[in-house]
Amino acid sequence: MIPFVPSIVPNIVQALVLVVAFTLIAAPVLRKHPVPFYVFYAALSAVTLIDGITWDPWADVVLDLFVSCYVGVAFYLAVMFAGALPRKWWVTKRFLSVRTELSVIGGFIIAAHICRVAFMIPLSLSMYWTFIWGDAAPVMMAAVTIVGVPLLVCFAVPWLTSFRFIRKRMKHSTWKTIQAMAYPFMGLLVLQGILLSLGHAIYVGPGTAEFADYMVNAATYLFFGIAYVACKVSMAVKNHQKRAKRTSPQAS
Repeated sequence: MIPFVPSIVPNIVQALVLVVAFTLIAAPVLRKHPVPFYVFYAALSAVTLIDGITWDPWADVVLDLFVSCYVGVAFYLAVMFAGALPRKWWVTKRFLSVRTELSVIGGFIIAAHICRVAFMIPLSLSMYWTFIWGDAAPVMMAAVTIVGVPLLVCFAVPWLTSFRFIRKRMKHSTWKTIQAMAYPFMGLLVLQGILLSLGHAIYVGPGTAEFADYMVNAATYLFFGIAYVACKVSMAVKNHQKRAKRTSPQAS
């Protein structure tokens, strides 16, 4: 993904580094003037839908760095972890200040990616799927359809309602309920990343150079999932302890 970075470094890790750097640098401007960023990322995402646009290797590199599916996922990982890390940290405050904007940008990228790969859902239910993927077909079908369809729903609804002009038309309670879909979205996102990585590993086979890369990729998604749950549990425990301290004098 990033030129000259060894392939053993998962693309999602490289993308997350880019997203973190972008947010730390651009957060103040992004918060005050989000529209130019929306236009930029929406336009680049739309470019990926044009056949043959990556005829120039450098064009392919630029699109990968800004609007690859890994970058889109990284935006959402950043948004989710921002809500799970201690809020007193400067980094957390930086991300929370533009949480909505990051969601919108990530959504443009993911929406374009869905447009490119949506055909795989009906294809995964056809007899051709096994001819394409061989032994990896069941795992890939699970990733694309069994996990992918509910993941699509959990992505689309919160993303559309994250636009401020739509949010303003909704009741706050309704908006909060919809945004709660972010939690199953996170779980399905991690699960799909693991399944896709394992499916590709099975497809290439353990005797190939790419096998280790895919297994490391699967382990990375698993790590993200475990780390997120651990952060949320830790936050819940600390919040419970704070509430207990506030109510203990009243109870006595």
